[in-house]
Amino acid sequence: MFREGRGGDADARDEVLGRLVEQGVVSAGQAAAVGEALERAGIGTGGRAAVRWTEIAGYAGGGLVLAGVFALLATAWQDLGDTVRVLLLAAIALVAAVAGVAMAGGPRAVLGPDSLAGRIRPALAGPAVPVVRRRVAGVLFALAAVATVFAVNVGLGESEASWWVALLGGFAVAAAGYAALRSAVGLVVCWWMSGGLALAVFDAVAPTRVGYEVYQGLILFALGLVWGGLAVGGAFVERRLGLGLGAGMALLGAQLLVAWDAAPVAGYLLTLATAAILLGYYRWERAAVLLVFGVLGVTVGVTELVWDITDGAIGAAAILLTAGAVLLASCWAGIRLHAGGAAPTGRPGAGPGDGAPEPDAPEPAPGTDRAE
Repeated sequence: MFREGRGGDADARDEVLGRLVEQGVVSAGQAAAVGEALERAGIGTGGRAAVRWTEIAGYAGGGLVLAGVFALLATAWQDLGDTVRVLLLAAIALVAAVAGVAMAGGPRAVLGPDSLAGRIRPALAGPAVPVVRRRVAGVLFALAAVATVFAVNVGLGESEASWWVALLGGFAVAAAGYAALRSAVGLVVCWWMSGGLALAVFDAVAPTRVGYEVYQGLILFALGLVWGGLAVGGAFVERRLGLGLGAGMALLGAQLLVAWDAAPVAGYLLTLATAAILLGYYRWERAAVLLVFGVLGVTVGVTELVWDITDGAIGAAAILLTAGAVLLASCWAGIRLHAGGAAPTGRPGAGPGDGAPEPDAPEPAPGTDRAE
């Protein structure tokens, strides 16, 4: 059932799995599947630390190569024509994308069980990609997307109007990379480029519109709600990261209204509304990111509202006291929410380890197989 002669942690792991088979806890097939999954993830093989150091060395080596490329481009950039610049940037994007596919294990590997194609048609899905390879490949796909943005922008003349086209191309590459191989880095790059693309499109359509700053803040706020809705709907494998990105963008858009003094009252109200949504949804999904951003939104929104109502007359010391009191009250409310009972497990996209506790499974009867 298991491979022989691997030594160390692998033998100990196989011994434990064999004992579970003898006790009837799992079947021989289930034990073999668990052993193979752990081996692919580098757990119990005695090579976990080696894998981590290999990953770090890969990042360091890739960083040095990129630093060398950018240093070379910086010294000769002014002497290069636009055509050569575009070709160089396009070559960087292509090499990064191909390297990402190779790091994942080939074209079939990037269409794994959690890819868009794998979810739509499981028969097309390839083998699961180990965590380390997934992270490195995600970074390479992100680099390809960023290089695409600069290549398109240079090709269109590096004008302000060309930025939305460049960001559209980069977002398409980033989205394709994330659809093929889900990774946290890929999701962050898609989030960042979606915000830049939305603002760039608005800038190209209405650069002199009255209330320009107000619209920018509202666009980011609305886009943050869209990201949060996609995360709630289970569109992202990294569900909690998606919730955090959506909450962060919504709060950023609301706070831009305050920072630019474009519509401060609307900024306060949107900040508090976002915080209320986050804390309310925390009762259904116990994700720490919801509680953190919710408490942050309440603290910032109430403090700014008090400062605006009093026109700053209460002074900085009173503002600090207000912020501290609101923070303590928010933390107390968060603790009460957290202690209010287990969250339901029937929400969309819920799964093990995703903030919803699993019910205790009954112990199998002696001599029976748990899978029966």
